[in-house]
Amino acid sequence: MPRHAIHLGTAWEPPSESSPVWERRFGRPAGLETGDRLLLVCEHVVSPAPWRTALLNGLSLEWRDAGPDMLESDVSGMVGARNHLVVPAIVDEAVEERGSGSRASLPMAWGRLSLVVVSD
Repeated sequence: MPRHAIHLGTAWEPPSESSPVWERRFGRPAGLETGDRLLLVCEHVVSPAPWRTALLNGLSLEWRDAGPDMLESDVSGMVGARNHLVVPAIVDEAVEERGSGSRASLPMAWGRLSLVVVSD
């Protein structure tokens, strides 16, 4: 099964006083074909607890353990032309007021997040 990973570690809207969540918007992967599966994969997870409450397009994600320090969620039926991923801030994270359009990398404590296309 060929796999293609699209890394989602950058271009996040960080938490602020008015919005205590990390937000990431992204488009539907180009070349996605009928029968392809789309997985949201997080490697090197320090604490899986925040991911358990993540939302994609307003829907809760169902995560499964996919190896040591790794989670994955099949999002094949959840991804549209435009998508919005939301995860809560970790309690110990510093929250700063953000300017409009500011972007940041997801902190390393969250792990390495990728959208993985799996073709049969």
